[in-house]
Amino acid sequence: MIRDLISYGLQRWLRQGLCALALIAGAGSAHATDIYITAEFKPDVNDPDKREFTNTTPWSGVCDSVHLQVCINNNWWSIDTKVRGTKQGVYATNWGPGGFYIGMPTSRKVTVVSDDGSSTFELGVNIIGAAMRITDVEADGPKEPASTGGPNNCSQGLTNQNANNHSVMRMFLRRDGGEGTVSCALHWLRDNNYRIQEFDFTYKLTTPAPLAMRSGVYRGMTSYRVGGTGEGADFDLGDGVVLEDNIVNVHFELTVDHAFQLDLPPGSDRAVLAPKGGWTQWSDHGVAPKYLERDVPFSLSSSGQFEVSLQCQHPLADGRCAIRNVTEPAEEVPLDIQLTLPGFRDSATGVDVVGMPLTTNMVPPVLAADVFIIRRPSKLNFAVNGEAVKSMLDHPGSHYRGDVTVIFDASP
Repeated sequence: MIRDLISYGLQRWLRQGLCALALIAGAGSAHATDIYITAEFKPDVNDPDKREFTNTTPWSGVCDSVHLQVCINNNWWSIDTKVRGTKQGVYATNWGPGGFYIGMPTSRKVTVVSDDGSSTFELGVNIIGAAMRITDVEADGPKEPASTGGPNNCSQGLTNQNANNHSVMRMFLRRDGGEGTVSCALHWLRDNNYRIQEFDFTYKLTTPAPLAMRSGVYRGMTSYRVGGTGEGADFDLGDGVVLEDNIVNVHFELTVDHAFQLDLPPGSDRAVLAPKGGWTQWSDHGVAPKYLERDVPFSLSSSGQFEVSLQCQHPLADGRCAIRNVTEPAEEVPLDIQLTLPGFRDSATGVDVVGMPLTTNMVPPVLAADVFIIRRPSKLNFAVNGEAVKSMLDHPGSHYRGDVTVIFDASP
């Protein structure tokens, strides 16, 4: 009886990309501020249908402190632009730029680039609201410069007054969802000078589909100009405005951390090849088997793309691995290796991974799925076929061995 033994190893290489420097800002003015918006995608096996980024930007601006829970409940996310300055208030009741006035820009697309520069994606940014805190600079002056009535074109979100420092914060929320340009205003109640102590905007991100992105960090940047009416600013704060900074560089960082797990049953480091149904037909009746094979089952969990490649102890010119007679001199025997991963496909060809041949000279396929797959039963099939089986039968009692390494690279 021939006993053919092949040992193989399954290895997983998870290479994490190195963080690159943020993209150089397009506006290098000395009158610029820099703010940072971050989001991450980290799949959860307990919630496999979640396919969205989570905003991880630290809270700042009008939503921070007393209004935090209200903003969380309404999915508002504000950020302080660090823009500071002054505004000359002039009594007006026409919702014009002389009042408590904020003009906001249309939505825009921002290109985010992976650390290694190989992948780019589009990030949508919608400014859905803005807020301004102003402080009466005259010690005995009024703290409330703006009317409490409804603003034009917007709804009034949050208001926060502080009697101790004569300041008021008002937040406008757009009714158009941030698609067009819009200006929001309240009437100005009296002539006076005010300090712009804080200027925030509230935003919504339309992120790429994370399942199509490789693990790593993606960065991008866009700039908004802030100024007074007539200055061509993206954010128009009305008449009588003097600012210390007039450019806001917004840096975006998206982190994708895909899940990948390979679970092997005990004893999977050895595959003993045999005919289907055992050796009885050969030993008792002399009927030669057409093939010798063994399936090695395992389970795979993955939310992203990964490569599969092959290494052999005894490689053949055609890319297949060989097993070698370790008992007596004989020709090496080619080994056919096939991979089956239900639910996965070759991202280049769209072909399902069912009986996919693995060779050392193939371009490693990048495999992907449309959903987060969890513990999907899969298998590797090892087989010696046809004439190679007959050549082995010419050496009864021999042992054939060879090491095979199948590499799953979760960061292709």
